[in-house]
Amino acid sequence: MAVETGDVTLVFDYYIDPAGVLDGILNRAKRLYVLVSHSHRDHLNPEIFEWQSRYGVAQYVMANECRRKLKRSIDLAALPVTFLHHDEDWGDGRVSVHTFDSTDVGVSFLVDVDGQRIFHAGDYTCWHFSEEQDAAAVRKAKGDFHVILDKIVAYSPQIDLAMMPVVPNIGGDWAYGAREFLKAVRVATFIPMHMWGRDREATKWEMYRNPEYGGCVYLAAGDAVEHHGQG
Repeated sequence: MAVETGDVTLVFDYYIDPAGVLDGILNRAKRLYVLVSHSHRDHLNPEIFEWQSRYGVAQYVMANECRRKLKRSIDLAALPVTFLHHDEDWGDGRVSVHTFDSTDVGVSFLVDVDGQRIFHAGDYTCWHFSEEQDAAAVRKAKGDFHVILDKIVAYSPQIDLAMMPVVPNIGGDWAYGAREFLKAVRVATFIPMHMWGRDREATKWEMYRNPEYGGCVYLAAGDAVEHHGQG
C-alpha cells in the first residue's frame, strides 16, 4: 500500500504490484519511507531493500520481530533502518511513527505526516473464527482485539486514513473487527485490505459502516481520494 502526501511517500507492507503502478510512484517520490508491520511473506518482500539504491529510501521502519528473519540475509548495518516494538515511537522531524500491538504478530502503525494521521493495521483485526472455535476462544479473540483498540482510541480518537484487514474467510461475523474499529474511531477514509480474494464481499460497506458518522469515505482497490485532514 502506497500513500503520497505533499513531500513524502509511505509504502506499507509491500508484497506484490500486479497493476505495475508502484515504480511510477516511487520514481516521483520526494522522500520515501518504507514501513513493515511484521515478517509474514505477504507483508515483507525483500525487494524493498533494493529500493535504497534504485530510489533512495529515507528510512525503513520495521517491527522488531522482522530483525531475526532479516539479519541472516540482509546487511542491516548498511541501511537506514529502525526496528520498533509495540508502544514505541520514532520520528525524524518530518514523519512520526507510533506503534501499537497486533492480534497476530508484529505491530500496527500510526503515522503523522504533512498534517495527516494514517493508521496501518498490519495484521491487527479480530481473528475470531466463530464457526470453528468454541465460545471461550471467540471471547478471548474479541477481548484481545479490544485491549488494543482501547489504546488506539486513547491515543488518537480521530484518524484521517485507516487501512485494516477485512477478511470474509473468518466466517460468521467477519466484519466485527472493522465495525468495532469504525464505531470507536472517527475515520475520514477507510480502506479494507487482506481480503484473501473475496473483495466483493469485503467491500459490502453496509456490513461495517458506522451509521452514526456519515463523514467516512470507503475505498476499494482502484479508488482514489484527496483530503486535507479533519482539523
